[in-house]
Amino acid sequence: MPVSVGHPRKYQTQEEQRQAHAESSARSYTRHKRKINKRHQRKYQVADPPLQVSAVSTHQNISQPKTIIKSLNLHLLNRALRKNDNFLALVEHSPHAYAERLSSTSWKRELIKDVTIFEDRILNAAGVGNDLAEVQKIWEGMQEVERWLEDILCGTLEGVDILTKVYQDQTLMYQLAK
Repeated sequence: MPVSVGHPRKYQTQEEQRQAHAESSARSYTRHKRKINKRHQRKYQVADPPLQVSAVSTHQNISQPKTIIKSLNLHLLNRALRKNDNFLALVEHSPHAYAERLSSTSWKRELIKDVTIFEDRILNAAGVGNDLAEVQKIWEGMQEVERWLEDILCGTLEGVDILTKVYQDQTLMYQLAK
């Protein structure tokens, strides 16, 4: 009876077998990358597919409907108004009383930072078209309070005695704005 000879083992260890399989998979992926990616895109697609542009319509402006733009403007204005509410809550609906409450002992730089955060958010929403005037009005009010706070901060930097004298003379910016 003839002796059947088996084929020799291609890989001596499991580690060599895993490595060879990884290399084989990598080669297969590079060959079929386009098909695999398209299949994944179809399978996991969430949004609507991109607009298909024909050769005839390449010179036409493809834009979003006006209703989407109007709703975006309304959303931005509502956000600006909410920031104004937050700002008014920060100054407790009375910027004059807020500035009056500040003293050199209780001064924190975070107060100006809080106001500038709201100002920056209003500036980011300033591109709302027709609603820009309303946003500008909110922004100007915030800038005025920020100037008052900076005036008080400058007074604290000069010294408590100078700040007290300026306060008693009623020449701080918020006192002049009354």
